[in-house]
Amino acid sequence: MGIAAGVIAPIAGDPFWDPVPFSWPVLLILAGLCLLLTIGFMVWTVLQPDEPEHDTTALVDKATRQDRRTAATIRRRLDADTGRADAAEPELR
Repeated sequence: MGIAAGVIAPIAGDPFWDPVPFSWPVLLILAGLCLLLTIGFMVWTVLQPDEPEHDTTALVDKATRQDRRTAATIRRRLDADTGRADAAEPELR
């Protein structure tokens, strides 16, 4: 028991081990801020619309066409590389 008291006594007053004294008001302010931000985030999440307000059909169609065109070009290039198609087309080179 005397050894533990001898070890704890120098640590208790050392500013290295206790650089900021404990404060209940600071803890309560931080807890309140955390609670307020959590409630605010939950309300913001509930109020968000499920779908975007803008009509994105044209953008999706354009992206799909570009992806299909790119996939077809890659497929033709692979066929040309393996000898299954004519490699004379300009876009396959």
